[in-house]
Amino acid sequence: MYGSTSLLVAAETVIFVCSGMLASLSYRAYRRRQSRALGALFGGMAFVAVGALLGGALISLNVAQAVHAASVSATFVAIGLLIVTYSMYVGRQSPPSPR
Repeated sequence: MYGSTSLLVAAETVIFVCSGMLASLSYRAYRRRQSRALGALFGGMAFVAVGALLGGALISLNVAQAVHAASVSATFVAIGLLIVTYSMYVGRQSPPSPR
């Protein structure tokens, strides 16, 4: 059980670092462009990062069982990815009308 818990904490750490970096980059791009799509991308990636941080903290601090901590993390990641998916659609422009 200890090995799989360590693997889960390591995976949560990688997810946290990568999503945190993507959130930081998308926030900088949002500030530069003032694009609603980039703002939503930042929000979604921040949600993923918070979920990974929460999941990893709950597991490593033995606050919750691994399955419950993973469920909390997966819920945050799922919501974050829904927001990221939304950001891909909010930035779409309608095609020009034929004249």
